[in-house]
Amino acid sequence: MKIIRHPSKGKLQRPVVALGTFDGVHLGHRRVIEAAVSYAKKIGAHSAAITFDPHPQEVIAPARGLKLLTTLAEREALLADLGIDSVIVSRFTSQLRKLSYRQYVERYLVKKLGVRAVFVGYDYALGKGRSGTAAALKKLGEEFGFEVKVIPPVKVRGQIVKSGLIRELLLKGDFKLAYTLLGHPYRLTGKVVKGKGIGAKILATPTANLKPDPRKLIPAAGVYGGFTGGRKCAVNIGLQPTFGHNSQLVEAHLLNFNGRLLGRTLALDLFSRLRPERRFASVAQLKVQIKKDIARLRGM
Repeated sequence: MKIIRHPSKGKLQRPVVALGTFDGVHLGHRRVIEAAVSYAKKIGAHSAAITFDPHPQEVIAPARGLKLLTTLAEREALLADLGIDSVIVSRFTSQLRKLSYRQYVERYLVKKLGVRAVFVGYDYALGKGRSGTAAALKKLGEEFGFEVKVIPPVKVRGQIVKSGLIRELLLKGDFKLAYTLLGHPYRLTGKVVKGKGIGAKILATPTANLKPDPRKLIPAAGVYGGFTGGRKCAVNIGLQPTFGHNSQLVEAHLLNFNGRLLGRTLALDLFSRLRPERRFASVAQLKVQIKKDIARLRGM
């Protein structure tokens, strides 16, 4: 798979593109991308996913403090898993947000990419004021000679799969449903930094302290089961209330691992929330619970 940033004219030959920000690359996004990939293969064309960085909401409404389900690198990796030929990263700027949907389509999709077909979700909108609905995009497709395929919503348990809903679920601790709607583990990527040594010195359970991207959404406090590099890990997210700390930490204990991780970049793929964060009356009680958490993780 190729990563293309700021594509120049003629870089791709009449590609089939899936258009969206695709934060989270959840089940709804996957339906759009997989449809584009399938159609491209059917007609012998190049398939590409267009994503935006930064997220448009970070430019349009920075005061909202939007937290991302995926960093750009995480998003690219997830898109690659779907068999797309290229990921086109388009920088979202204040200038870009001022373009009408017609200007965007003509300048980028038609003149730069020469798209053959465009796949979008049912609720996709582009251009200034989000006036470029799927219906408007279809009309421009007829004018400029490209097909537009609109993919209907994906529903799980009666709810439409959306990035906003997944953010809400992760923040309130409903990890099981969030995991289902994503269709893949929730990844936290970051550099391992020096901690206070509580895990190794006091709890006899050494941990790697992760420093995630500050724009990344961190799930609700608790203990999670995850994988990193094919190895299971117990991931604690929270304030370490038993020790009276007041800053959020993300720390991982890798099962059956004795090596050094300081300075390395780890990707933690969370697949289960084992329990919420608790304050224990003593360190001894916390040690007992940690053993139970690890034993449960081993059996999963």
